[in-house]
Amino acid sequence: MLTIRLFNPGDAQEIVSITERSLREAYPPSFFLTISQYWPEGFLVAQIDGEIVGFIMGVISGIKQARILMLAVKDNYRRSGIASALIRSFRSSCGLKGLDSIILEVRVSNDAAINLYNKFGFRIINMMRAYYRDGEDGYRMETVLQT
Repeated sequence: MLTIRLFNPGDAQEIVSITERSLREAYPPSFFLTISQYWPEGFLVAQIDGEIVGFIMGVISGIKQARILMLAVKDNYRRSGIASALIRSFRSSCGLKGLDSIILEVRVSNDAAINLYNKFGFRIINMMRAYYRDGEDGYRMETVLQT
């Protein structure tokens, strides 16, 4: 059974592992611990039978705006609704905080993520050249939350 809950410090090492495998990015545990302090309700973890299978991490980035910094699901759990559940929970956290919009960045090559974000009303607002550490371009996407 899928459970969505707040990140806790004991999750950091598993989040590091998921980030490295799923997003091809490397960050130390301290990065996640620091980000979790800014807006705890914006850092959510998905668990199945006690195993962390994915997470979404965001911050409040502007007046009435949230920014999703990362969304990742373990490879063997993809396409099972976990990312959608994380996005819905994140949107709920945004609504409770009175936020009006969410922005994010995504690799231009990540068609699956772009399609997922489109289903939640995200639209490409611009392209960022060589945005990622490996030189890949990124899209900035935004959705406006219904009040």
